[in-house]
Amino acid sequence: MVNKKVVRVFFAAFIAAVMIFAVLPVNIFAEANPWDAYSDFIPNETPIVKRELRGTWISTVVNLDWPTSDTKKIANDAERIQKSKDELIAILDRVVEMNMNAVFFQVSPEADAFYKSDIVPWSRYLTGTFGKDPGFDPLAFAIEEAHKRNLEFHAWFNPYRVSVDIKDTTKASLNVEKSVYKEHPEWIKTSMSRYVVDPGIPEAREWVIDRVMEVVNNYDVDGVHFDDYFYYEKTVGELNDQGTYEKYNNGQFSNIGDFRRNNTYLLVSKLSQEIRSAKSWVKFGISPAGIWGNKKDGLPNGSNTEASFTNYDSCFADTRKWVVDELIDYIAPQIYFSFGYSRAAYGELATWWSNVCRGKNVHLYIGVALYRLNDSSDKYFTIENGIPEFTRQLKFNTVKPEIMGDIMFRVQNLNDAKKQQAVNTIKSGLRYTKALIPVMAWKGGKAPEVPVDGKIEALSNLLKLTWTDNDSDTAYYAVYRFNMGESIDITSDASAKKLIATIRKTQNGMQEFVDTSSNDSEKVFYVITALDRLHNESGGLTITTKQSKYFSDVGMKYSWAINAIDTLYEKGVVQGVGKGAFNPGKFTKRGDFTIMVVKALSFNADFTENFKDVKRDSYYYNEIGIAKELGIVKGNGEGFNPEGNITRQDMMVIILKALEVKGVKYEKAGDEYLSRYSDKNKISDYAKDSVAFLTKLGIVNGSEGKVNPKQLATRAEIAVILQKVLDTVLK
Repeated sequence: MVNKKVVRVFFAAFIAAVMIFAVLPVNIFAEANPWDAYSDFIPNETPIVKRELRGTWISTVVNLDWPTSDTKKIANDAERIQKSKDELIAILDRVVEMNMNAVFFQVSPEADAFYKSDIVPWSRYLTGTFGKDPGFDPLAFAIEEAHKRNLEFHAWFNPYRVSVDIKDTTKASLNVEKSVYKEHPEWIKTSMSRYVVDPGIPEAREWVIDRVMEVVNNYDVDGVHFDDYFYYEKTVGELNDQGTYEKYNNGQFSNIGDFRRNNTYLLVSKLSQEIRSAKSWVKFGISPAGIWGNKKDGLPNGSNTEASFTNYDSCFADTRKWVVDELIDYIAPQIYFSFGYSRAAYGELATWWSNVCRGKNVHLYIGVALYRLNDSSDKYFTIENGIPEFTRQLKFNTVKPEIMGDIMFRVQNLNDAKKQQAVNTIKSGLRYTKALIPVMAWKGGKAPEVPVDGKIEALSNLLKLTWTDNDSDTAYYAVYRFNMGESIDITSDASAKKLIATIRKTQNGMQEFVDTSSNDSEKVFYVITALDRLHNESGGLTITTKQSKYFSDVGMKYSWAINAIDTLYEKGVVQGVGKGAFNPGKFTKRGDFTIMVVKALSFNADFTENFKDVKRDSYYYNEIGIAKELGIVKGNGEGFNPEGNITRQDMMVIILKALEVKGVKYEKAGDEYLSRYSDKNKISDYAKDSVAFLTKLGIVNGSEGKVNPKQLATRAEIAVILQKVLDTVLK
């Protein structure tokens, strides 16, 4: 017998299902895009941020980026040197053109040097021969030119590689002075068809550290950078370091894998300490392969990936632990995959690394595969010239909070013909604004003093800005340009749209910037900030035609007071506070205000006594004595209180008394002059006549319908009122 209850339940469920399908969109069975899960971080519009590291690798190994192989072969030394320099300048100019702000320059690709070294020989990629002096210092030149363009410079080392092949000719070429292959053959192993130094030998690790510290101590680098080559094998064990394990393990680890991971940890930990001790501002970062470890391989903290090559099990580099223990300042995993690559998807890996770095004093930059655009078996890097995929990745990097920027591999791909459509999209769309590098607060540093003495000069078809800076902490300046009438904003992400340049500080004293894209000083104004080498930013100096001739802090914000302040300064009525500043927003002491009134109206009188709280040796003794004698100021039982700040209503009372003494006929003004102020009930009885009369004369106008009688008066406000007194009453 059929169970009627079951039938009813089944039938009801069937009807419900039909109804659900009836209201669902018609594309319910459409295949989801692999990036849909990350749509919150891939907006349709271009995200704008003020701070974001935008870097690129400059590879020197096998002359990939610099210098070119043809240049290396030039026999004439002077010609080769000049061509090498020209090529590097062109690279750095291209980097700036792309609105990038950092370069990662390979200074030691094969246990060699692109710098003057007492430890390793000159690189063969400079002249074709290991150990041959190239005739100039490439690293010194690269740093100088990068800093000239205000690019952060990271010296990139390959710690253990000695050669990229094991050919007989290569082996013979390594038989030179300072070659580790020649001087320490007991350290040398063969792996992946290349000679390498065994990372398990303590003396070899010290040799790596010494190489790096030689550069840190002798060159003005901003960072030290390692790539992904630590242990590097086709198959585990190819390095043939069982003997190293047996010699140096000392019973510490039960297997060679943990021994190897500890060796890489020891290198990174010791080097981190050395760098921070020598130059605390130098950043230390590493760019490992994109996958720490697969969760499926028994690593519960791993990513949902199926990679055959991982940091943990293949490179024996516990890169996650380096972040957790904050040994490094940044990590830049090479996520050279698309969102649609199922074995190691970009979204999965970038999110995994974001989770690892969250809350840590370690910045996360993503290594992105510029080289794969239109040059990959992954279809997503070729669809529409790779533009949609690269757009997704760069937007994701900008919007995901933990990701502080990215590094593109590699620089010459910016000039690859097959990549130009994507490159142009980056240049004119995705990264059309400039960006400052994010601050690493744990590295220290501090915002420099605000620049001073800003001036603007209109030349033919351009505007020249100058300012002064004597703060030794200043490394460079940010230049923001605004249209007249716009509010000043130099802190929000939107302010990146106003950031038109960063300018390296040349020396203490006068600095300058020439804006070739604007020539009408009446339509724009500028804000200049100073930054230290760790990118801490000062407040802004406004430079505009609406600027005091004498005081750098009297500009756009106080445009209503410029003429009064400058005129009174020229008459000796007001003075600055030092270092070219007026401090217009500072409240004014009663004693200082009395000085201004006496000087402005040229009062003089003999007096024999003064208020008891005005000391004879005080700078305002004479002017207060004159004002007291003439009846302009009055005290109370406690004295005059010269150090107290003056209120707006007391300022008006004194001004009215001064006008009476000067002979201005005073007629009591009607209440209608007070009624225009919504806060008239806050005016003290003793001040009402003064406020009304000065309002009638047009000397006092109030602000937004208020007179703010008990608010303290600023130096700018007082200057304006005194100038109105001189212009309208005593002219």
